[in-house]
Amino acid sequence: QTHAVIGDVRCLGLFIGVEFVKDRATKEPDGEFMGKLEQLAFRKGLLLLGCGKSTIRVAPPLVLTDYDVDKGLEILDTCLKELTH
Repeated sequence: QTHAVIGDVRCLGLFIGVEFVKDRATKEPDGEFMGKLEQLAFRKGLLLLGCGKSTIRVAPPLVLTDYDVDKGLEILDTCLKELTH
């Protein structure tokens, strides 16, 4: 709800897909945004993998720690704020 560019989040266990859209009402995919997010997150130390037109997949290792989760979400949130403001 915090980031209007997120149109949908799908998951099965730790395998998560986050879809980015130009508009939540129309659900129009925003592949350009996804590409920019991948690059910015990588420069900040978070590896995100594109999947399809406008979705990133998050597939962390099974040995994930609380610190890893918190740091990853912090980097993702920072990147989303930088790219949308």
